[in-house]
Amino acid sequence: MDTGTGVFAIIPLIISLGFFGLGIACMILFIRFAVRAIKALDIYLAEKSHRL
Repeated sequence: MDTGTGVFAIIPLIISLGFFGLGIACMILFIRFAVRAIKALDIYLAEKSHRL
């Protein structure tokens, strides 16, 4: 039996899991940024509407 090919078959799996984790992390950061942007926009619009 050749056990060397099993190690090389795991490497693409590790890389793809790494990219999957990176994608999840980026999605979480984008959602957090979007929530902050919406809050900031709400504050800005409320401030502008009270001045009129």
